[in-house]
Amino acid sequence: MPTDEASRTVLIHAPVDRVLATIRDVAHQPDWVEEIKTVDVLESDADGRAALARVTASAPVGTDEYTLAYQHRDDGMSWSLVKGRLQTGQDASYALRAVDPGSTEVRFDLRISHNLPLPGFLRRKVIGDLVDHNVNGLKRHLDGS
Repeated sequence: MPTDEASRTVLIHAPVDRVLATIRDVAHQPDWVEEIKTVDVLESDADGRAALARVTASAPVGTDEYTLAYQHRDDGMSWSLVKGRLQTGQDASYALRAVDPGSTEVRFDLRISHNLPLPGFLRRKVIGDLVDHNVNGLKRHLDGS
């Protein structure tokens, strides 16, 4: 089973608490991640943050539906695949670092496993594009650039 991973770091001109609130608002990820079409939060934790969600996403390899379990930290959020249609594994995380009171460094790491018979160069391009679209979409959403 192929596993591919990518990571990117971006500087966002928004305070860390605003960036953290945005990434934790899982239900609204379709507003800024172009591949994510729908998110249904299935369970929330005691603080009202998403704990389990069903996601529908599109990519060049097809549309996928999967369920993710979320873990929240003071400096970010991570998730793991619970159940997938095309994917057999997905682990991802955001790590935030305040650069100054109005800017945040965001690192996004994504690892996906699947059973699709795709050449390595295509898999690497797809995951790289997913990560780029994620961090650049977040940046545009929060600071307009």
